[in-house]
Amino acid sequence: MEINGTNLKMIRGDSECISVSMQDEEGVPIPLIDGDTVYFTVKKSVHREEITLQKIIEEFQEGTAVIPIAPSDTKKLEFRTYVYDIQLTRADGTVKTIIPPSDFTIGEEVTYD
Repeated sequence: MEINGTNLKMIRGDSECISVSMQDEEGVPIPLIDGDTVYFTVKKSVHREEITLQKIIEEFQEGTAVIPIAPSDTKKLEFRTYVYDIQLTRADGTVKTIIPPSDFTIGEEVTYD
């Protein structure tokens, strides 16, 4: 996976993991805890309601959300640039967009399996 700022690019059909953690203004980690929910959502554009891919994470590894992307998640997607964001709903109901709408590009593959 290529990461450029908040823009992501991956090869269609590959296995990837995206790790998401938070920190305050001073760089002190803010752990994700039981009761929190992290949403990774991909669409063709911010103006479309149809979700292309969504992962919902409710269990965390040492305060970090690990978002797995399996080959089957992208295998049938078009080669193109989509848009994604990552949103956190805290256990107390507070909602925070961790990563605002950014590019999520599915690149071409040569080996089809």
